[in-house]
Amino acid sequence: MRPSKTSVIAVGLATCLPILVANTVQAQASAASEAATTTLHVTSREIVVDVMVTDAKGNPVAGLKRSDFALEENGKPQPIRSFKEFSSTVPAAGPAAPKLPDQVYTNSHQMPASGPVNIFLLDAMHTQSFDMVNAKLAITKYLTTMPQGTQVAVFWLAENGLHMLQSFTSDRDALTKAVNTDRIDFGTTGNRLSSKYTTFQAIDQISAYVASVKGRKNLIWVTPNMPIDIMRDGGYGWGDMDSTLVGHYMDTYELLTKSQIAVCPMDPTGVTDADMAPKLKVEAVAEDTGGEAIYNTNDLAPGIAKVIDDGSHFYTMTYIPPSVKDDGRYHHISVTVNQSGVHLVFRKGYNAERVPTPDVPAPGPALMKAAMEGNAPAATQFLFDAGVWASATPAPAPAPTDKKSAKAAAKALVHYEVHYGFPSSEIAFTTDADETFHGALEFDVIGYDVIRGRVALLTQTVKMSLTLEKYEELISKPFTFTQKIDLPPGQITLRAGILDTVSNKVGTLEVPLLVSPENVQEKTKPVARMRPAFGR
Repeated sequence: MRPSKTSVIAVGLATCLPILVANTVQAQASAASEAATTTLHVTSREIVVDVMVTDAKGNPVAGLKRSDFALEENGKPQPIRSFKEFSSTVPAAGPAAPKLPDQVYTNSHQMPASGPVNIFLLDAMHTQSFDMVNAKLAITKYLTTMPQGTQVAVFWLAENGLHMLQSFTSDRDALTKAVNTDRIDFGTTGNRLSSKYTTFQAIDQISAYVASVKGRKNLIWVTPNMPIDIMRDGGYGWGDMDSTLVGHYMDTYELLTKSQIAVCPMDPTGVTDADMAPKLKVEAVAEDTGGEAIYNTNDLAPGIAKVIDDGSHFYTMTYIPPSVKDDGRYHHISVTVNQSGVHLVFRKGYNAERVPTPDVPAPGPALMKAAMEGNAPAATQFLFDAGVWASATPAPAPAPTDKKSAKAAAKALVHYEVHYGFPSSEIAFTTDADETFHGALEFDVIGYDVIRGRVALLTQTVKMSLTLEKYEELISKPFTFTQKIDLPPGQITLRAGILDTVSNKVGTLEVPLLVSPENVQEKTKPVARMRPAFGR
C-alpha cells in the first residue's frame, strides 16, 4: 500500500514502512471518548535521599538494611518508602563506541541508565592555567587506575559558557584525551555578575544533561574556591545580599537535588597558607549537596579516587513528605543509623517549591535557535557525524547582511569544511497525491570566539522532492552534505546543527578549534575520511 496524502514518513533504521496518520473521523471519536471520562490527576512529591556510610577509617559500610536507618523531616519520623544499596561493584563496560577518525565528531552518545556516574568540570573561568595543569595531571593519574566500567564525563567551563569535552564513557584513552584538551580560554574579561550568571547556567545545563540518569552523580568541580553559593539558602547566610543571585542559586540547588548531583569541589592550588575562610564555604556547598571537598593537598589523585569510590557505595531511600503544600520553605532532613562509630554524608534538606511539570516541547525552529546559540550539551534528536578540517578551498563570501561575518572577513581567515554524514533513513518525509516525497533539512554552522562573540555564520537548507524511485535510491545509502566557512585565527568554538523541518527534530554538536593557517590541509576525498557507513 502506498502512503496517503497526509502521511508523514519517519523512516527508522530497521524498516522503511510509512507511518500512516489516523483519519479525522477516528481522531474525533477518540477525542469524544476522552471528553466523556473525567480523570483526576494527583501529584505527590517524592524526596530522594542518597546516604554514604563510612566507618572510623573511612571505609564504606555495606550490608545495612532498611530497618537500620531512621529518617526525619523537620524532626518528625518519616516511613522509608523505597530502599536500595549501591555497592562498589562497577558493571562491566558495555560495547565500546566505534573509534572515530581524527577530526570527526558525533552527537550520537549513549547515556548510562543509572548511576553512580562521575563528571569532571574543568573550570577555566576561575582557575589559573598553571593550576589547571596540576588538575589535569591528577585526573590523568587517576584515570590510569580507574576501575573498569566507571562512567565519567568531562566538561570545560569558560567565559563563553559550558563545553562538553567527552560524554559518559569508561574508555580511559578517550577520557585522557578529553582531559588534556588544548583549550586556552582561561579567565574572564566580563564583570563579576556576568561570570556568576555563566557559572550557574552551566551547572543548570549539567543538571539537565544527567536528569535522565537514575541514581547518584558526583560532580568533581575543579576550582580554587566556590565561585557561586549553590547552597540551600543561596548564600544568604554567608552575606551574599544580592537577592537576584540568591534566588538563582536556590533554583540551581533545587536542580541539583532533583538530579541527585553531589558537588565535590577540588582545589588544584595545593597546600597553601591562604585564608581558610573560603574553604568553609567549599565545605558547606559539599555538605549541603551530599558531596565531599578535596583541598589543601598536593596529591589530588588519591582524593579523586576516594570521592569516586565513596560515591560508589551508598544507600538510596525515598519518602513522601508529610505535607504536599509547597510552602517555599526549607525542610530539614535527618538520617541516622543504629551503629556506632560511623559517619553519614547526605543532603540535609530541600526547598519546598512547586512540583515541576513537563514543559511543552519547543517547535523545531525555536529549538534549533536555542541549541545553536547556547553552550548546552549536544542536542540528540537527530543523530549525525561531522568531519571538520581546514582546507585550501575558500568559502563563499559572507552575505552582506551578515555584518559580523563580513567584519571577520577583513581579517586573515582560514578556510574550513564541515562534512555531515548520517543514515538517510533518519530523514522524515511527507507524501502528496502524486506520490512525491517531500523533505527538507536545515544545516547551520556558527563560530564563536572566546568571549562568546559570533565570528561566522552559515545557514543552508536542502529541499527534496523525490519520486518513489529516487526516494528508494536516497535511503539506500548514507546522506552527506558539505558546508564551507571561513574562520578567524585563534580559539574558536564551532557549533554545527541539523533541523529536520518535517519531524522538527534537532541535532547539534560542538567542536573546539585552534584555528591557524598552519592547519590547512591538501584537499582529499572528504567522505573517505568519515566513519564508514555512519553506523550507529
